[in-house]
Amino acid sequence: MKRLLALAVTAALTAASATAWAAPKDHDWDNGPGNNPKAQGRHDNGKHRGWEKQAYRRGERLPDRFYTRDYYVTDYERYHLRRPEPGYRYIRSDDGQIFLTAVATGLIVDIMLGN
Repeated sequence: MKRLLALAVTAALTAASATAWAAPKDHDWDNGPGNNPKAQGRHDNGKHRGWEKQAYRRGERLPDRFYTRDYYVTDYERYHLRRPEPGYRYIRSDDGQIFLTAVATGLIVDIMLGN
């Protein structure tokens, strides 16, 4: 009898603790697609953060999307830039900043503000 009672108490405590851990109220696990109040009006439910303006520094690497011909600066006179030394390239970001980057590593060597 004691063994049966101990088994019943253990089963009840295990079931109660499992439901307590299932979905804490302080987490937003119950928010399905479109239920996020912080992302109202956004098609990606607020998860995409890639298009916000970012501050890049020397020694960092630009995101991969900038390493295509669409972002390369080849008309140096237009931006009042001197021709880069071999092994370097100018890249212009969407917000007008121009970066001098090393071709081999992709690291930012210098930053110029665009017009």
